Amino acid sequence: MRRRRPAARPIRLVLTAADGDALDRALGGFLQQRQTSVPGRRVIAVDGKTLRGSCTAGRPATALISAMTHSGQVLAQRQVDGKSNEIPAFAPLLDNIDLTGAVVTADALRTQHDHAAYLIERGAHYLAVVKRNHPGLHEKARRLPWRNIRLDHYERGRGHHRDEIRHLKTAAFAHLDYPHARQALQVVR
Repeated sequence: MRRRRPAARPIRLVLTAADGDALDRALGGFLQQRQTSVPGRRVIAVDGKTLRGSCTAGRPATALISAMTHSGQVLAQRQVDGKSNEIPAFAPLLDNIDLTGAVVTADALRTQHDHAAYLIERGAHYLAVVKRNHPGLHEKARRLPWRNIRLDHYERGRGHHRDEIRHLKTAAFAHLDYPHARQALQVVR
């Protein structure tokens, strides 16, 4: 018996008629079950992207937020409400993922007190990026005694078509006014 590929049109019709969030949950659950266990902690990255070419005259660009392993396996994905941003979509994105013992990384946009509290409540650890969009927290982290702390890591390499040098230092502290934060990592590039 000869098998033929399905035509693109019926696939497109089925996918456009499907509930996108339900499809994302089903595919994310399937991928989570297939996830191979890696020695050590699971690391999950949360990031958002705007789909190129999705903006039309009558519709704003489509934005997505996704959670994926550092090996590139997508665990969950959600469309961001066009009248909002990625911040309110953070917790609903991660609700169906087992976060126990995982380390969740994200960019500075998701460095929110509520996000950290949510991750701790779910049994996860986090790595929060602090930039000047959180002036008070940034200033407190900047005022840690970095000059007195020894260099933990030095790396020289080439990236983004330029020479890169990275210095890493780690500081422990008692309180920094961020949920359960007890260490800071300074990255100088």
